[in-house]
Amino acid sequence: MRGILTTVLALLTITLLTGMGNMGGSPEGTVPKTDENIRAQVVDRSGVSTELSRFSMGGNVFVEGRRGEGQMSVFFRDLAEVSFGPVSGNDASAELLLKSGNRLQLKVNKSALFYGDAGSGAFRIEAGAVSRIVFHK
Repeated sequence: MRGILTTVLALLTITLLTGMGNMGGSPEGTVPKTDENIRAQVVDRSGVSTELSRFSMGGNVFVEGRRGEGQMSVFFRDLAEVSFGPVSGNDASAELLLKSGNRLQLKVNKSALFYGDAGSGAFRIEAGAVSRIVFHK
């Protein structure tokens, strides 16, 4: 009886542990689907540059952050570039250069995820690890 109980518990434990490999979130190796195919170059804080298509922020085609006490979102199609400053607490400061030439400051959640297709695979990076994003036409 003790051997059967041990075997059942071992099988149950193995079943539970193998099922926990990828809990939650989007499947590995995928890029969120968007209505627009945004192309961008992302430069991380170590200087590595990656060209991406199907670029998004959390599956959306806009950058979102806090401006003062409010929330603001700006569509990628209106942006020329985003430069990220220092990370402080949960925020990364971001300076947005609009195609109109105007500049705008936002505080972006450092854990927000940017996604894109690098051609050879799916790419994902946290906002806090980004130095600059340049948008292509």
